Amino acid sequence: MDLKLLEIASLLVSKKDLDELMDEVLLRLREIVNADAGSIYLYHEESDTLIFKYTQNDTVDIPFKEFSLPVDENSIAGYCAFKKEMFIIDDVYCLGDEFPFKFNRDFDKLSNYRTKSMLLVPIFDAKNNLISVLQLINKKNIPFGNPIINFEKDVTVFDKKDINVVHSLSGIIGVALENSILYKNIEEMFEGFIRASVQAVESRDPITKGHTERVYRITYKIIEEMDKDDENFPDFKMGRDDWKVLKYATLLHDFGKIGVRENVLMKPKKLYDDQFKALQMKLKLYHCVENIDKDEFLEMYELVERANEPTILENELSDKLDRLKNVIFKDSIGDEYRLLDEHEYKQLSVKKGTLTDEERKEIESHVLHTYEYLIKIPWTKELKDVPKIACMHHERLDGSGYPFGLKEDEIHIYGKVMAIADIFDALTAKDRPYKKAVPVDVALKIISEEADKGKLDKKIVEFFIEKKIYNML
Repeated sequence: MDLKLLEIASLLVSKKDLDELMDEVLLRLREIVNADAGSIYLYHEESDTLIFKYTQNDTVDIPFKEFSLPVDENSIAGYCAFKKEMFIIDDVYCLGDEFPFKFNRDFDKLSNYRTKSMLLVPIFDAKNNLISVLQLINKKNIPFGNPIINFEKDVTVFDKKDINVVHSLSGIIGVALENSILYKNIEEMFEGFIRASVQAVESRDPITKGHTERVYRITYKIIEEMDKDDENFPDFKMGRDDWKVLKYATLLHDFGKIGVRENVLMKPKKLYDDQFKALQMKLKLYHCVENIDKDEFLEMYELVERANEPTILENELSDKLDRLKNVIFKDSIGDEYRLLDEHEYKQLSVKKGTLTDEERKEIESHVLHTYEYLIKIPWTKELKDVPKIACMHHERLDGSGYPFGLKEDEIHIYGKVMAIADIFDALTAKDRPYKKAVPVDVALKIISEEADKGKLDKKIVEFFIEKKIYNML
């Protein structure tokens, strides 16, 4: 038995995940004392309540529903927390005068179960603060794991030996629970930091607000369906840590935008507002100094306004901009001006969208910023690939992507999926003032064409379309 307890203790302290630990604690304790069922309550100090968190039962299936109990003398678990003592109940239907509470039979009535014997165990942390209450139910005199057929014959009472065995493990259970709760709190805190970071980035670029969350949902759903599809993806399986890597990498994929100038991120037209106002003033000055015809002035004014819009630049407009660039005039004191200077001409001549080549490169640099920022975080071993994956959504299978020009076998599968999700959302998003949302069927056609060109993973694109995953979001 001592060797068995040592083995259990070693197993428990190795568990970091709280749910896995609670499952293991209940299973092992029930096995040791041969209990049919058991429950775990976690203590919530602020509200002085017990939260019903986990349960197991060999005889009936129990639909889990979380609830809370006050720490007082009115319930069995509440009394255990209140007294901070282990105790045994031989039959909860026949409670002696030493117990001030009554047993609630609602569960037994609903499930056709018969709760009889109980062993209650308070669990403490290293500082002797209550953190949990364990409830072991119905000690059996039939083999462990077998369901109870006859509650009068198959159920017996817990004894002092059971108390001693459970007590010998309660300390290590407390340490393991404390560590797991701390680990869970750190995870929640870190995820909160990630969410706050996403919010901070999107506050600098409100035009794309919601993009990060949508890309995460699309990516998650594609991966989830791939994980379930043994026919198309027989070798692809996700573990608990894999889901965390996927979540963090996807939520942080645009984190590097924090290093891009805000006016470039939010550039709605080809000229910045102050540039456009200065150009308007220059046109008015030209109109006054050269005394040109009003219709000619209005035509130039309209030309500049049209060219400034984030639409595809027509050849006709491009030719007219060329002519304006060559117009030179002097003001009343002899200072010389070019109607369109080199910067204005270059920006108004952008063929599509609003960004010059330099500005586009600055936007694209956000991916490299993402990597440079994230690599500074001391990631745990299981999360070490997050920085690398987070900056793969603009890589392309043929090596034409950025920031590293990776090819197919160098791009992580999450990066391949994220690239599809990123393009799909960019095409279908309804919150971009500089472009209309593309209908889903058109977006799917564009993504398919990119796959045919060898830029996106064709198998995953076809899977996304054939399974209609875009309708599952």
